[in-house]
Amino acid sequence: MDQIKYKYFITAVVMMVIPLSGLSIDIYVPSLPSVAQYFDAPKYLVQLSITVFMLGIGFTQLIGGSFSDSFGRRKPLVISMFVFVLLCFWIPYASSIYALLFLRLIQGATAGLFIVPMRSIAVDIYEGAEFQKMVSYMTMAWGLGTIVAPAIGGYLQQHLGWKSCFYFLGIYSGIGLLFLYYMLPETSKHKHPFRLKPTLARYKETLFNANFLLGLIFMGLLYSCLILFAIVGPFIIQVVMGYTPVQFGYVALLMGLAWFLGNTTSRFILHISIKKKTTYLLWIMFIISIIAVFDAIVFPLNIYNLVIPTFILFWAAGSVYPAFLARSISFNKTASGSVSAILGSFVFLVAAISSSAGVFLKSTSQIPLAVTFLAIVIICALIFYYDNKISKVLAS
Repeated sequence: MDQIKYKYFITAVVMMVIPLSGLSIDIYVPSLPSVAQYFDAPKYLVQLSITVFMLGIGFTQLIGGSFSDSFGRRKPLVISMFVFVLLCFWIPYASSIYALLFLRLIQGATAGLFIVPMRSIAVDIYEGAEFQKMVSYMTMAWGLGTIVAPAIGGYLQQHLGWKSCFYFLGIYSGIGLLFLYYMLPETSKHKHPFRLKPTLARYKETLFNANFLLGLIFMGLLYSCLILFAIVGPFIIQVVMGYTPVQFGYVALLMGLAWFLGNTTSRFILHISIKKKTTYLLWIMFIISIIAVFDAIVFPLNIYNLVIPTFILFWAAGSVYPAFLARSISFNKTASGSVSAILGSFVFLVAAISSSAGVFLKSTSQIPLAVTFLAIVIICALIFYYDNKISKVLAS
């Protein structure tokens, strides 16, 4: 198959599979209280099932980068997705919460191995402005999974129980695997021998670029806002407020829609410099976070005080995220697999570590969540300031 002639078809196949990383988290979120009850486990252990999944994704993407640059995109993608599908059908038979945590860690690890080649395919077949558009579309595809997953998960939880979420994931990823196996050609143009020393050298060259590293931390913190809501939200909305899993699914769908609309907004502000649009959006996030903290302290707990400021915050974060993603993923096109691996690894690891605060946050009030969002926005603003400062020094 001619990959240039059929590049839009290749993109369509990738777009179908790329939401899986977010889908695997968000479809399961409405089931967290039910899983705690099923295993008679404390809340923090159940919340860790999301954190360990993200840690698995983060760590294995570093390996996935070298595999992708050495063996191409197709083979690592197909093998890792096959194992992922098997784990989807294994997890419902976990005998304890600790077995569930272990299997989720391994599932996240396999997801990390197929995320890297999927992202790298865009670098292989697109260039220039078209590449930036495709990165934005890929982010939107991922965001679409985040939108629909909680609503699907809410219905599955309410009518079929938490195990059905993983059966759904297994069927969906299995269909994606069949498409990839039979229709995806090899797209890699630059292959490096699989040797440890050159691999580490490529990682060092990439990771020791200050702007690249700051961009990774910035994106990881933005993404951690979504994960924090996923970890804490079900217990506040379902357990404390008394809403059903389906109702929480709609709330989480709204939050995913906010991120998706932000990704869509980024398509219309491509002509604006990263510095200018990020400055405006960070100010919006800061003001909204202040308002959210004030509302949480002054007014009683209710769904509107929680949802409205969080929606605006996620929209702003989703608007700025694609610009930093495009900047980072195109850092070194001759080793795009390694760049993609480091990018994905650090974004997920930063998000996993920062969002792990959700395990320790009290779920009886929105105050801890609102304060944590404000702290993340302030840290992002400081990172952005130093990023610009370094850019000025390098340009002079």
